[in-house]
Amino acid sequence: MKCFFRRGVRWYLAAILLMHCSFVLAQVNISGIVQDPDGAAIPNAEVLLRPSNSGAMDAKASTTTDAAGRFHFAQVAAGEYNLEIPSKYGFERYDASLHVIHGLHELQVQLTPSVVTQNVTVASEVDQIALDPSSNRDQISTDARMLETVPVFDQDYIAALTPFLDQTGISTSGVSIIVDGVEMKGTGVSASAIAEAHINNDPYSAETNRPGKGRIEIITKPGSSKLHGTLNFTFRDSAFDAKNYFAATKPFEQKRIYEGSVTGPVHIDNKTTFLLSGSRQEDNLQSIVHAGTPSGLVTANVPTPVHDTEFAARISHDVSTVHRVSLQYNVTDTVSENLGAGGLVLAQGGVNAQAREDDVIFNDRIVISPTLLNQLQLFFEKDHNPTRSVVAAQKIVVDGAFTSGGAQGDLLNTENNLKINDIVSWNHSHHYVKFGVNIPNLSRRAWEDDSNRLGTFSFSSLADYEANTPYSFTQQSGIGRAVFWMNEIGAFIQDQIQIRPNLQASVGLRYDWQTYFKSIHDFAPRLSLSYAMPNRRTILRAGAGIFYDRSGAPPMADLKRYNGVILRAFTLLDPGYPVPYSAGINPASLPTNLVRLANGTRLPYVTNYSAGIERQLAKGTTLAVTYRGTVGIAMFRSRDVNAPLPPYDQGRPNPELGVVRQIESEGRQMGNAMDITLSSNANRWFSGLAQYTFSHTNNNTGGITWFPANQYSFAGEYARADFDQRHRFNLLGTIHEDHWLNLGIAAKLYSGTPYTETSGNDTFNTGILNARPAGIDRNTLESGGNAEFDLRWSHELWSYRKSSDKTPSFSLAFDAFNITNRTNYTSYVGNVQSSFFEQPTAAMPGRRLQFTGRIKF
Repeated sequence: MKCFFRRGVRWYLAAILLMHCSFVLAQVNISGIVQDPDGAAIPNAEVLLRPSNSGAMDAKASTTTDAAGRFHFAQVAAGEYNLEIPSKYGFERYDASLHVIHGLHELQVQLTPSVVTQNVTVASEVDQIALDPSSNRDQISTDARMLETVPVFDQDYIAALTPFLDQTGISTSGVSIIVDGVEMKGTGVSASAIAEAHINNDPYSAETNRPGKGRIEIITKPGSSKLHGTLNFTFRDSAFDAKNYFAATKPFEQKRIYEGSVTGPVHIDNKTTFLLSGSRQEDNLQSIVHAGTPSGLVTANVPTPVHDTEFAARISHDVSTVHRVSLQYNVTDTVSENLGAGGLVLAQGGVNAQAREDDVIFNDRIVISPTLLNQLQLFFEKDHNPTRSVVAAQKIVVDGAFTSGGAQGDLLNTENNLKINDIVSWNHSHHYVKFGVNIPNLSRRAWEDDSNRLGTFSFSSLADYEANTPYSFTQQSGIGRAVFWMNEIGAFIQDQIQIRPNLQASVGLRYDWQTYFKSIHDFAPRLSLSYAMPNRRTILRAGAGIFYDRSGAPPMADLKRYNGVILRAFTLLDPGYPVPYSAGINPASLPTNLVRLANGTRLPYVTNYSAGIERQLAKGTTLAVTYRGTVGIAMFRSRDVNAPLPPYDQGRPNPELGVVRQIESEGRQMGNAMDITLSSNANRWFSGLAQYTFSHTNNNTGGITWFPANQYSFAGEYARADFDQRHRFNLLGTIHEDHWLNLGIAAKLYSGTPYTETSGNDTFNTGILNARPAGIDRNTLESGGNAEFDLRWSHELWSYRKSSDKTPSFSLAFDAFNITNRTNYTSYVGNVQSSFFEQPTAAMPGRRLQFTGRIKF
């Protein structure tokens, strides 16, 4: 961009610059606004300020526009620069020269709408590497264009990105999904309303409680001053699919997705915009039963349809040029039938379930000064999730053979939750400071548990089932309704410091607090460093940080329900069959099971540390090699502290109680990993990202509901983690995108995960069939690896271009998933008494074809 100054001032400042060019670093502030051709602000646009002679990168050159489209650079040295804005949201890339001298620079940047197909990028949209921790090249960064051109099954972008996550970074409560700065259970909007998605964006950020590879960050599309929209119709039919390996006959399946989003102005003024998005998915699935019964092998197709409806509406208003507010409503309603059937579970063992979620989101973002910004977000969530068994009957579980009878899974849980985020950003001198409060849960939850009211018989083998000798019978009774509050509060402060032009540090501190696991000591320091080599094409990164776990709601619900009053659950060992009780026994008199916390139980924490190197190989092509280490301390596990003492055939230490499940934080974990990430948007022949990970993780716990084989000894428990995969390779990208013979490609190549060999005997008389043969450690067996290759071809059939900002078009796409039709097995059996020992009982789907029609305007 050419800057024009008054003639006299220009010559005066030029003379000053010539006198001091060898040593002066000008204290210059550069501010501006980014707009579309109609003058509407463009928020969340990345703005780069790069010295013209810097080559590959600049040390402090990156910022993003706020809700009013404004950006700001503080204390910029005088000289020649390039001002760059990567292409985004359908606008062309902006690149202009800038002559910086003393004084205040106020710029107005107008972006041009794109009228040609843009190259896809799966990494950062910036070609060059940069010091900023959010610009690291070990991250997965996608935009709307990329998500439209690579194969994504059922438009499920979360599932498409999940393979790039690291299980060591995922909390007990699951993957952290952050949408526009708010932690949510899903995306909230439909697929076409998503603008960007990131994994491992700023790995050691203090703003979140999870490390970079344990969270998915999503940015939705903002409102527009012009009417724009996308309408998608996606269709699959089993007539075009290959048969599942375990299916005797190919079942009829069909999937229909009606999805779209529209954004534009509200014509009451020129300061208000809207976003509407919605989808309707009708998925007529069938699960494959492959089980061993007394009458022989049973292979059957079980209909498991899923119907999902989602809708979102947002209205945004610019109160002023520096103040924007928005209000959004989301609703998701998912209905599933025969859920859980398949594999060893017969048709009658499923449940019918519904998950309804309503959200209201208020966002207030104000630029207090050119260096100070505050963003307040209020989020109210209401959930209603009923589950009902398909058949009301006793449940029969034969380990490693089959599960029949009723599911005994009747449950209703509801949630009313308030989330609050208030974050302040302050830019001063060489510091960029962020601090604030994250409150992801202030929730009242209710569980109405009517599960297992008819009881469950458990058999260790098919032979025991035929002999009518179960090893345990469990049943529960009581009012079943439990109400509890689940509160989680976090606060943080972080300072990003420009120590030198080629050296940057980010220092942060976070505190997390949670109901039932209260502690005043849960402070989590974070630190990351980035250093640019003199060649300006290589960056060294290192970091370390502590991340505290979150338990989620189920453990809290267990502690509240299983107190011997709300629910009375009991376990009988070696019961009769089909009548478990002896004559004259009153079930209410049997010792009840309990769930409790061990003394001193706390939130587990993981210390992550890493070091890596990033190298720009060529324009648009970078290679990153990163070592990651993790140490888990005080990991969750469960233990029956009322289990029979050795020699294990005696009664329980406290005969007035049954199983006393004690939740403890005594586990440990150690992991090491090496990531090699290659990203390229160098030319039209290939754009994409490939990541190979070699890792090894050991631990002595399988999670908060996991029990050791021997409740009084942990010998043999420290072994490979359940999720340990030595080799993982993921690929996303496009080939020859601008040509009619374009291809979107995805590949997933994984080695196997471990599982445990069990004896099939309740050796320790606990009612938990997890005892191992003598001398066998945990997780010594390994499942088969997985390999899947997916392809997508798409073509724009017609496009009507009346003007640069009005480009209605229609395109057609064909996707092929698991195109080689490789059988990828799952659900391996470890019971040595099972006829399926060391064999899988289920497989992922074979080759499937998907067709999509898209209208954009």
